[in-house]
Amino acid sequence: EFIAKGENDADIATVYESIALHRWEQSRTTQGQPYQIYYLNPTIETVSTAAIARRDVTSGMVDAARKFIDFLRQPEQQKLFVQYGFRPVDQSFDLQSVPNSPWSQNIPGVKMNPGVQTISTPNVEVLTEIKRLWERAN
Repeated sequence: EFIAKGENDADIATVYESIALHRWEQSRTTQGQPYQIYYLNPTIETVSTAAIARRDVTSGMVDAARKFIDFLRQPEQQKLFVQYGFRPVDQSFDLQSVPNSPWSQNIPGVKMNPGVQTISTPNVEVLTEIKRLWERAN
């Protein structure tokens, strides 16, 4: 909301890196100035995954799903993901070599290698407690 509409009650927002990178230009345009990106340390990495269902699917569906996943992992598709602020599946992929890569646009605070500690996703009990506290406060 602060990207599109401007100042609000929040001074800071925690968002996925891809959103911050992809929407940066919009902020610069709508607000007349860019925002600063900060990497939390430690952080929790979110990895986009794909899976193929094993129940109630035909072998043709499984084959089509495998082909689609293989397609998404190809360099040309990975370049498209990079243009939208997603990190590629292949860690050796050069983020700055992609045309229109957010990592080559001098976005304040953006880092190809943030150098932060990555921790595991909290377990179900912790997530349940966070949700309970959030609901109680709101």
